[in-house]
Amino acid sequence: MSELTTLQKWLTSIIVRPGMLDDKIRLADEHYQVKNDKVIRPSLRLSPAQKIEIYSKGYILRLLECMEAEYPALNKLLGQNLFHKFVKAYLVQLPPNSPDLYNLGEAFPAFLKASQPQTYNSDEGVLMYDLPVNLAMFERCIAEVSRIEGLESRAEEGAGNEMPYLFNTTTIYTSPCLKLLTLQFPLVDFIQHVYNDLEPEVPFKQDSFICICRKNYRVNFHELEVWQWHFLNALQNKTNYMAAVIDTANACKVATDTIMADLILWLPVAIGLGYVYLK
Repeated sequence: MSELTTLQKWLTSIIVRPGMLDDKIRLADEHYQVKNDKVIRPSLRLSPAQKIEIYSKGYILRLLECMEAEYPALNKLLGQNLFHKFVKAYLVQLPPNSPDLYNLGEAFPAFLKASQPQTYNSDEGVLMYDLPVNLAMFERCIAEVSRIEGLESRAEEGAGNEMPYLFNTTTIYTSPCLKLLTLQFPLVDFIQHVYNDLEPEVPFKQDSFICICRKNYRVNFHELEVWQWHFLNALQNKTNYMAAVIDTANACKVATDTIMADLILWLPVAIGLGYVYLK
């Protein structure tokens, strides 16, 4: 290992390792056989350790900024101080291991879920613990949909000819970047308010069926009716129109003809939003 590589690894280990700065410097010095006061010159105002601390704090601040960018609605809900506390605890438990900052917040919803108490029954407890987790799941899906392959490179097949599905003479597929969520709170309005710099209202507990997708490089998300969610979920798993209709009818306990009649009006909307496409 060259001297430059050793110094790079030495400084990186201090910056990214959790713990007290003095302990991190001491452990790095011992592991890489480096003396920090020999490779970093003190100044009139700053010691070598204080200079290292600037980089260490800057690294954490950058990660906090990235998490704020990915979870702006959650940051708004919790307040910046509490949000930062959770993020710092998350970074200690699951330090970044990828050069791609997209991966930084991947496990954050699961981390928040794991941090909850084992049992709580009150409505206040549900609002305090489940709402942040639901919001984190929603915002992480938005980030994922923005990166997953979508329909942008696909020609508009079947555009203006959406009726063949009524007779089962065409194949309908869900978009590869379609994400479906079932949540305990209706969060679409909350997130849209935050994204538009408006003051959101904290939602009441209510089952919510969410679809997140991307069309022409623009992410959109909407709350669906129960049967619409079940249809897209069935179609996503089976890629068979009639099988999806039957599954939806069974899940919603309605007649198959009712679902097919509803699809006459709704499928063109779903195609327009990029949820599904014809082939």
